[in-house]
Amino acid sequence: MQLVYYRKQVPNFGDDLNAVLWKGLAPGLFDEDPETGFVGIGTIIGMPCGGLRRLHVFSSGIGNDRPEAWRGKQVEYWCVRGPVSARVLGLPAERALTDGAILTPLVAGFPQAATGTGGTLVVPHFQTLDHPGWPEVARLTGYELLDPRGTPEAVIARIAGARLVLTESLHGAILADVYGIPWIAFATSKNFGISKWVDWTLSLGRDFALAMVPPPDPGPVLAFGRPPAPFGQTLRFDAEAALARFDERVTPEVATLVSRLKGLAKRSPLLRPFLGFSPARTAEALERLARTEPALSAEPRRLALRARMLERLETLAKSAQPARVA
Repeated sequence: MQLVYYRKQVPNFGDDLNAVLWKGLAPGLFDEDPETGFVGIGTIIGMPCGGLRRLHVFSSGIGNDRPEAWRGKQVEYWCVRGPVSARVLGLPAERALTDGAILTPLVAGFPQAATGTGGTLVVPHFQTLDHPGWPEVARLTGYELLDPRGTPEAVIARIAGARLVLTESLHGAILADVYGIPWIAFATSKNFGISKWVDWTLSLGRDFALAMVPPPDPGPVLAFGRPPAPFGQTLRFDAEAALARFDERVTPEVATLVSRLKGLAKRSPLLRPFLGFSPARTAEALERLARTEPALSAEPRRLALRARMLERLETLAKSAQPARVA
């Protein structure tokens, strides 16, 4: 079967982890079958899959597309990212495991465990880094800036050596948690998929808290809108909130003349100096955030989920064996 994941011109280590992880764990599972796909890590349930007629979904999550987009395909859900995905899809609770990145320490080329007591890492969303100011934030705080657009091996090695991870990147949090590194989630704009975060944290038996941090440059806010609460606040989200956010995300907004004019006004370079964003303001917010209580799942739960997922992957690989031999 073909390996299916979200690929784009700009790298993102969480998506690109698929090519290393699954082929490292089950190399005999993959070929160029034009009709069958293995849908792995990512918020990719319902995404376009070309001419593939059969899909094996393994640890993927809902969040960006309607599952109905796969109507007409033969879809086998071996496991999904969490209980929100299972609920949207009408799956039994046992199909909700967690994100497939929990298997990362089992693959050669990645740390098997946390590697040291390094410093504090800041991991913005990869699209947030399209806008300036973050290197200055790192200089002001003394924290390390980690670009999620690096290779999975390089990014994950940095995470495994951290003491604390402040992250806007979902897989920044996931890999920190995998290695037992405390983490805190933050958002700088509306470009933040709350439903996928809640889906994952509920799989670990935890609620989800999100801190609002002003970006060092107004670019993310102008491009995507403000985050779900005023800067400086921290909100908690449960499964019902995640479901509501999912519905909002997959429902197209109706563009009006007024909304278009507002969008043009927001993007005007004349406004940028008056919006109050600066690296110093971001640095101060991150320093305050680093002093708050971080999140981290219970190690016994992580190990149990890892074992269950590995067992399910072995079952999938065995079920596919006759089809490859035929």
